[in-house]
Amino acid sequence: MEDGREESLPEEMRSFRRSSSHLLVIAWCLDFFVLYSSSFHEDVRGNSTEVEVAPRMLSRQKRYLIFPEGSNLQLVYCLTIGAYGRNDDLVMGLTAALAWELPSKVDSKISDLLHRRSRSVMFPKVEAFLQSTGIDGRSCVMKALCEAGQRHPSQIGKGTFVQELLHVIFTLPRDGGRFECSEDRPYERAYQNGGNCEKLYPTCKHSIYSVDL
Repeated sequence: MEDGREESLPEEMRSFRRSSSHLLVIAWCLDFFVLYSSSFHEDVRGNSTEVEVAPRMLSRQKRYLIFPEGSNLQLVYCLTIGAYGRNDDLVMGLTAALAWELPSKVDSKISDLLHRRSRSVMFPKVEAFLQSTGIDGRSCVMKALCEAGQRHPSQIGKGTFVQELLHVIFTLPRDGGRFECSEDRPYERAYQNGGNCEKLYPTCKHSIYSVDL
């Protein structure tokens, strides 16, 4: 009966009905595809969120800053004093300079060795300079090392610029190393001494942490 009705319909109507049924099938397929795609994206998004939240340990190689061989950092302090009479005619100047060798190779042992080697050259010069001003240079250098070794980490960075600079100068690396020359070993012992610095070096009345410059 249904086939008879189909045959009695005009050709245009029959083609329209076939096209409509095809469109319904295509629409149903598209709807199913959209629903499946949205659920798939939700799963992927959920998984990616879990991966991002999960803690991960990133392994990166340490980077170091090196300089051309022979490079050094210099700190120069100049004090100029005008002479009596006409100040512009004669000026007396006092200069104190410090130099640090900059690393040209990535090797912590070499840098620590150079650190001590530069200190072994610098400390005697500081002693001689202080001695020329009438101060017990040996005692004051030892006292400065003693104070720098006992300074609490929480106090580092809270002093004046000059105080922090002196702290850096009289700080030795705590790597278990030693000075190469035996005559420089007392510097190491003074830095590691845990006693009262004022009582150990009574001839020095100055402290690197009471400088008001």
